Amino acid sequence: MNNTNQRIESIRHEMKRNEIDAFLVPSSDPHQSEYVASHWQSRKWISGFSGSAGIAVITSNHAGLWTDSRYFLQAEDELAGSEMILQKQKVSHAPEHISWLKENLPAGSVVACDGMMFSINQIRSLEKSFEEKDI
Repeated sequence: MNNTNQRIESIRHEMKRNEIDAFLVPSSDPHQSEYVASHWQSRKWISGFSGSAGIAVITSNHAGLWTDSRYFLQAEDELAGSEMILQKQKVSHAPEHISWLKENLPAGSVVACDGMMFSINQIRSLEKSFEEKDI
């Protein structure tokens, strides 16, 4: 098992222990920077993808990286050999991962993230998006 798969399994273990159905890992830092210091590169650590834009989503049975067309070839290379699946965004900065979660998680599911990595407006937008499905 490669390091990415081991890390995903560790995250899943903690998710199960804490009754979390999906975990979001963005590319940003607490200042919402696009290019972040190595300390804040959680998405790179969990996925192996080193591009500057994207979000990883981990559920009990799926690990996906959403990124835009600038990074498709790079992501395919860097994700090779891991269970992390490239989810190609059709439009730059489009929230397809939110739609995917709403389609794939049942009502009552819990989606978690590190609140320091999202702005309050992003959190409110997530809550509003998931509200209709009781997530």
